[in-house]
Amino acid sequence: MADKKQQATTTNDGASSAPANVYAPSARRRGSALSTPVWLALLVVLAVGGYLLGKTQAGGANYGTLGGKITISESELDAVVGTYTYGGESFEITARDAIAQQSSLDAVRISEGTYAMPAAESVLSAARTAVLMREVEDHGITVSDDELLAYASETFGTDDIASLANTYGMDEETARARLSESAAIAKLRSEVVGELASEPAAPAEPADDAADKATEEYAAYIIGLAGDEWDSERGVWASDEGDYATALKEYDVRADAATYEAAQTAYNVAYQKHAADINAANMQWSDHVNTLLSEANLALSSIVE
Repeated sequence: MADKKQQATTTNDGASSAPANVYAPSARRRGSALSTPVWLALLVVLAVGGYLLGKTQAGGANYGTLGGKITISESELDAVVGTYTYGGESFEITARDAIAQQSSLDAVRISEGTYAMPAAESVLSAARTAVLMREVEDHGITVSDDELLAYASETFGTDDIASLANTYGMDEETARARLSESAAIAKLRSEVVGELASEPAAPAEPADDAADKATEEYAAYIIGLAGDEWDSERGVWASDEGDYATALKEYDVRADAATYEAAQTAYNVAYQKHAADINAANMQWSDHVNTLLSEANLALSSIVE
């Protein structure tokens, strides 16, 4: 069995390499182990599937048929389906690695000893993920068991790894590894963009007979959102030009009294500011990831007898 590279068009599509033997044994670096691709990190948390890769060379017009094949045998699972370079080193992705990116062998088994050929995007995702895991390692980021379970619970609403594995068509061991990698990349993202404030909570609705009543609770809510836009010593807006002061200029907001309607208006301002912060962080993260991935080149290969 051999792998044969066939050059075709050159496109931009994200990929990257990860240094080996830290995250999973199945992906290989030439001459040593290479970390397996991250599944959940790209799929759910970071959505980097659309990020660019420096250069991709694809074999044939339809990668899904690699050399005319749409299925592979047991003996072909460890054949190379992609080779990429990053940081001056060459790395390989096997059919097994590409399948593990988003699924499991059981999920793609057609019959005993026969499996569906992994899609080109799975190979690209494997390479993209690997580069991020290399960056994770460079930052010295690790994930404890407690952090893994907390991450799973926060992201998916459950820390039942077996249940998640079943949902995503993976065995439990693979799902745990992908979750750990996803959590590690989430940590990397936080290091790059910083910790973001939580989404603001809406003000509590008043009773029907108190909708127009100004209360100290709503005043405290508004002042808490406004932060340094409110001058606590004088009990007034620090400036008439602040975002909250501008939005609430038609309302009588005092240190000890404000209406629900005013509080709801302040909430809208806070929500918009939070959304702007999220968008800015997403752009910063995208720029960082694309800078990493632009340094990697991927060549898709064909499996031949």
